[in-house]
Amino acid sequence: MLNSNSFLSTIPKLRKGDKTPSPFTRQERDEICGAFEESPHYNYYAPLIRFLFFTGARPSEAVGLQWKCIDRSLNFITFSQAWVAGEFKDTKTHKSRRFPINNAVKTLLLEIRPRSVKPNDLVFPSKTGLVVDPHNLSNRAWKKILSSLGHIQYRKLYCTRHTFISVCLEEGVPVNIISGWVGNCPSTIWKSYAGVVSPVPVPEP
Repeated sequence: MLNSNSFLSTIPKLRKGDKTPSPFTRQERDEICGAFEESPHYNYYAPLIRFLFFTGARPSEAVGLQWKCIDRSLNFITFSQAWVAGEFKDTKTHKSRRFPINNAVKTLLLEIRPRSVKPNDLVFPSKTGLVVDPHNLSNRAWKKILSSLGHIQYRKLYCTRHTFISVCLEEGVPVNIISGWVGNCPSTIWKSYAGVVSPVPVPEP
C-alpha cells in the first residue's frame, strides 16, 4: 500500500510570505505585445517585451544580453550574466544556462539584428545605446501600456517570466526541461512559478 505521508512529503510547501504568481493568459500576453507595437511612445521596447514573454528570461538578464551570448546560427542563447545595480554580474543563480531558440524567438532576433554587429553590442540597447534600466522600463513604459489596457489586471514586468513558465506547463513540457531553460530548480518552479494553468478534467474511468 502506498504511504500517503511519503507522497505528501514530495510536494513543495509554500513558505510564509510567498506569493502565488499570477501569470498573464496567452491572449493577455498577445494584447500587451500588440499594444507595445502600436504605441507611438513605447514601440521601441516591443522586441524586448516579446523576448521576455517568449523566453522567460529575467528582465535583468534580457537587458544585459549581448550578441556574443547568441549562437551565430541562432540555435541557442547562453544566459550567463545580468545587469544589476549598474554593472554586469552573474545570473541570479550564479550559473549559466543554454536556451534553445524556437521559431518565434529566431524571427524576433532576425528582425533586430544589425547587419554589422560586434560581440559586445547589446541585443536590446536603450534609445541612447546604453543598457535599458529595468526599473525605468517597468515604472514608465510597462505601467503606461498596462494602464491603457484597462481590462487586464496589472502585474509586474517580472510576470512575463511567470507567464512563459505557465505556458510551458500547460503545453506539457517536463518540469526538469523548463528548469534548465529558465534557471530554476524543479521544486522552485512548482512552488513559485507554476501559477494558474488551464484546468485539466479528471479522466473518466
